[in-house]
Amino acid sequence: MFIGRARELEELEKRWNSGRFEFGVVYGSRRIGKSVLLNEFISQRNGFRFQARKGTEEENLRAFSREFNRFRGIDENLRFDNFEHALEAVVAYAKKERFVFVIDEIAYFCVRSKSFLSTLQYFVDGEFQEANMMFILSGSNISFMKELLNNRNDPLYKRATFEMNVLKLPFSEALQFVRECTTEDKVAYLSLFGTYPYYLAMIDLSQGFETNVKNLLFSAYGSLVDAPDKVLPEGTSDQNTYSTILRAISLGKRSSKEISDYVGQSSGYLAAYLSAMVDMQILDHREAFTRNKKLNYYEISDNLLRFWYRFTYEGEDQITLGLGEILYQAQQKAIRTFLDHGFESLIIDYMTEQNVLGKLPHYYDAIRNYRVENSQLGRSIELDGLAESIDDGRKSLLIIEDKYRNRTFQDRDFTHLEESVSVFPGYRRIDYYLFSRGGYSPEMIALAAQRDNVHMLMLQDVMGEA
Repeated sequence: MFIGRARELEELEKRWNSGRFEFGVVYGSRRIGKSVLLNEFISQRNGFRFQARKGTEEENLRAFSREFNRFRGIDENLRFDNFEHALEAVVAYAKKERFVFVIDEIAYFCVRSKSFLSTLQYFVDGEFQEANMMFILSGSNISFMKELLNNRNDPLYKRATFEMNVLKLPFSEALQFVRECTTEDKVAYLSLFGTYPYYLAMIDLSQGFETNVKNLLFSAYGSLVDAPDKVLPEGTSDQNTYSTILRAISLGKRSSKEISDYVGQSSGYLAAYLSAMVDMQILDHREAFTRNKKLNYYEISDNLLRFWYRFTYEGEDQITLGLGEILYQAQQKAIRTFLDHGFESLIIDYMTEQNVLGKLPHYYDAIRNYRVENSQLGRSIELDGLAESIDDGRKSLLIIEDKYRNRTFQDRDFTHLEESVSVFPGYRRIDYYLFSRGGYSPEMIALAAQRDNVHMLMLQDVMGEA
């Protein structure tokens, strides 16, 4: 069953209904759901998607001939002499009725066929314009896809009528995957798997959270026991360096210096690797709220990968031997702590969607957590979420505090929070969003009732159960 992608489908629908020739470039990281999205879109239309192979140009031509002929209902053993003839057949078919033509993983084509993009340019500039069609190129090699769009020397430069960067799901769409679970399991799944449909679709809803984690990540036959091989970009050089960087960040080494010290290479040497990993959407490069570049840091974009490098990376051999259960039990306390911190990411995903939907007091910048060891208060400061408004000249501030614990949120907790926020003076308005698993004390409820900038939510509110 297909879940989510309402915004993307709406945009594709709009392009389909334009009645004009549309040329779209759709890209995103591996396993983010591009192909599933495109299949869903063409399933209700006259459309054909060809998945390019890693093989030779000849192998791709043979596969295209077979699949397109089968789609047209003619002898699949008939073969086009070259791709120019194949695209002429596509044009002839598209002239009959509105048609969407998708080439997926276009980079595979171009590795072995340097002239293929030039052939496409000829058709995009000419015969595709005259046909009643929508043409889409898709791929998970993000740097290649951006080059295709932005490189002046690329044959298809400035020819696309739209581009679509497919990202992880909005919170509410991800929630649909686990809507039948208990509140606690919903929190646990989304804290670990985030809002990535590839992971969420693997959940066996007849089993509990812990059983799913062990079956997927700590079993020799688990679907995610080799998660990096499945989701990281293919064909990158020096995979060991990339893996070591990810391991470092999973262990809390987040600054450029901390990562370089762990890897044993200079910051200058690693700069190109880190930049490439940001481009490939493996890492987020997060700017410090204070705009102090020395405080900028890196984070693994994908919570599940962060978990894998923290708990599975060094235990692959044991898991292969069938000792995954032992490995899991030995790390259970640390896994619980990881999930508690994962709750922060879950809340940020939730609040990010609320922000996009205009359900907060203002529209805000990207919501990030904030941590500093030595503050002007003489102590460390930790804020689970922090963002400036963008619709009133950055005069307002959003603060998020979440407590994934059973005890109630006390008024003294809020006093401590306000003291932490005092290091950011000069804002006209500060809105506090509090999330508590254990509820709120009477004193805290009374305090919030007197102020319009304190918003108290429970897990049930986040999970749509209130």
